[in-house]
Amino acid sequence: MKKIIGKDGNKYELIKHELGFLQVSPIPNVTELNAYYAQKYYQNPSVATYSLNYSDDEIQLQSEVCKMTNQFFEVQFPNANKSLYDIGCGEGFFMQGMMECGWIVHGVDYSIAGIEKHNPKVAPYVNIGDAISDVDAYIQVQRRFNLINLGNVLEHVPDPITLLQKIQKLLFPEGLLRIVVPNDSSELQELLQNQGSLNCEWVHPPDHLSYFNFDNLPLVLEATGFKVVNLLADFPIELFLTNEHSNYIKDRSKGKAAHASRVMISKLIYQRGLDKYIKWAEGLAAAGIGRTCIAFASLK
Repeated sequence: MKKIIGKDGNKYELIKHELGFLQVSPIPNVTELNAYYAQKYYQNPSVATYSLNYSDDEIQLQSEVCKMTNQFFEVQFPNANKSLYDIGCGEGFFMQGMMECGWIVHGVDYSIAGIEKHNPKVAPYVNIGDAISDVDAYIQVQRRFNLINLGNVLEHVPDPITLLQKIQKLLFPEGLLRIVVPNDSSELQELLQNQGSLNCEWVHPPDHLSYFNFDNLPLVLEATGFKVVNLLADFPIELFLTNEHSNYIKDRSKGKAAHASRVMISKLIYQRGLDKYIKWAEGLAAAGIGRTCIAFASLK
């Protein structure tokens, strides 16, 4: 068990769950996490992970992600309705893009500040507050959706297994769950750590409490009542860490250039067509590289 000092100054241990993913111990309680997130994201620019401004290319890539998601859904369920529940909707880019694809959208997040700045058209469809409580409220009234999005959410919640089990109750039989999580504790990260290019910088509680990758995320989904339909990766930005001249962990000034390369190459591949981008993303996932894991799953 590896010992970690979190950003909150507390001591944690990293332990392996029976389904293969890693979790920190102890798990902070819900009250502590709610207070932490309510103050951290977007409201405090000095610590925010959101950006106050995005380039046209970055916004275009957000739109392409939505077009790809809509295409996946139409292939699986060509005659189904289109209702989205975006849990942890952030700045609303996914909601906005899906609305432009003809979806009825709903979302929840701790703050609406980012949405009001970047995507104000979806603001009326967002509930403000704790996502878990919002999920429970929809379960109580037996609300269901055709698409549920967990974009960089699962790694944050104290009990990811219970959340996925709850989401089953919110998904129509003709429905997809989309999950995006960081690809952590991967073979590439282990290689980088062994050569001294990375030193567990990907472990940072209390922001991230669980750590998934392409090997264990499908196991988690299978264990919670889902079957994987598609497994994709995004641009493998950690490849820059293999070269000392582009290592943005050891030299933080190189981070913007690495991100710019990611945007440029991703845009180039998207321009060749969604089908070609999907093949590229599926190949990366099969190889286990890519900074994030993107899984589409249906009910068993």
